[in-house]
This record gives sequence, structure tokens and C-alpha cells, in this order.
Amino acid sequence: MSIVQNLRMHRIITAFLALALTAPAFAAAQNDWQQTVSRQLLKRWQEISGDSRNSKISFPGTPSDFRLQDCDSQPLTDLVKPLQPGRNGIEIHCPSPYWSRHMAIQLHVYREVAVLAHSTTAGVHLTSADIRYVRHDIGELNKGFFGRNIPLRGLQVKRSLRAGTVLSPDMLDEPLIIGRGDEVDIRVNRPGISVTMKGTAMGRAREGETLRVKNNRSGKIVTATAIAPGLVQVE
Repeated sequence: MSIVQNLRMHRIITAFLALALTAPAFAAAQNDWQQTVSRQLLKRWQEISGDSRNSKISFPGTPSDFRLQDCDSQPLTDLVKPLQPGRNGIEIHCPSPYWSRHMAIQLHVYREVAVLAHSTTAGVHLTSADIRYVRHDIGELNKGFFGRNIPLRGLQVKRSLRAGTVLSPDMLDEPLIIGRGDEVDIRVNRPGISVTMKGTAMGRAREGETLRVKNNRSGKIVTATAIAPGLVQVE
């Protein structure tokens, strides 16, 4: 065999060995594409939220043994919309040979959220004994939730709720500080004038809400803002 033939044979063998060595690694990368995509997305979530320790990614509707098409390099992952807890859409695509695939992923983010310790009825004002905190996937809480950093004591329950219900903003309201028929002080604050007179509430109000109030002395009805229990203010 000539020197030229030897060189050709050496190149063929070298190329074959390189392909044999890299093929298993590429196949492995194809097999664990879900782990690769999960790492990429959790890194993005870390950048957004500052914490990805209590988070994970799942692929609803995608079989665990699903494999991507062949790609000469690592497939790229793009988000359809900004990443958020819950269902998200992604596009996985390959530069060469070009292909793309859209699929859904679920970002599970676990936080401690407030739930009712026992069943309660409409109108009840919450106490610390009414609330406990459990770990929950907030991506499933479409109506919102309350974390430990939000005080709930004193808030009023709008409707009857069962024990274990995850509390959301639409279930609670600020307590009424003035009821219909309550005797109140009407405070008038205007430039150069600051007087207080007795009145009667014609409606109910929470702090910051407006209501009609009757001046007990003159009988005149005015619109005032509820400031505190038994106190309204007219500007």
C-alpha cells in the first residue's frame, strides 16, 4: 500500500472513530433534552425571581420518551411569552438542519400560602387562629394568594368558605368601620376652617370609602369619607 493510500486510510479511520465517539454523546443529549430545557428555563426564572430552589419544570402532554429530531448542535429554546408560574409556551428549534417545534411547559413554583384553618361564614373577621400556611404550587392559583408577608387578621370574609380553602383577594374585604345609623363625628377641613359636629351615617363604609352623613343639628346631608370608626371627614 502506497504512502498516499496509507494517509487516506488513516483519515477515514480517524473520521470514523470521531463519529463513533461523538455519536453516543449526541444521542445522550437527545435523550435528556427535557433536563436540558428545564435547566435553561429554571436559570431564566432565577434571573427573574431571584430564587429557583422551590421550582421545577414539567412537560404536560409530552411523553417522557419523546425524542427531538436530529440536530447538528444543541437545540435552542425560546419563550413565546415572558416566563411566569403556570402554563407557558416554548419553541425548540435547530439551526442545522433547520426544524422547530412548539410545546407547552409548566413552571411549578412552590410557596407557603394562607389557607383557612376551619370552615367559616360570610361576615366573619379573621383572626390568627383562622389562618394556617401550607406549601402550594402558585402556578395553579389563578385568583391570587396571600403569603406570610401580608397581614390578614381583621379582614372580613365575603362568603362562606370551607376549611383548607386557599385564600385569595376576591374572598376578603377590609372591615366596615362605619355602619348605617352609627353616630359619627363629622370633621370639616377647609382652608381656615376646622370644625367637628355630630352626625348620623346614612350608609356603611370601609376606611377610605365615601358615604352620606346627616348633620344632626341642621339636618343637612353631606358626602364624607370614612377616616376611622366613628369619624368621617368633609373636604
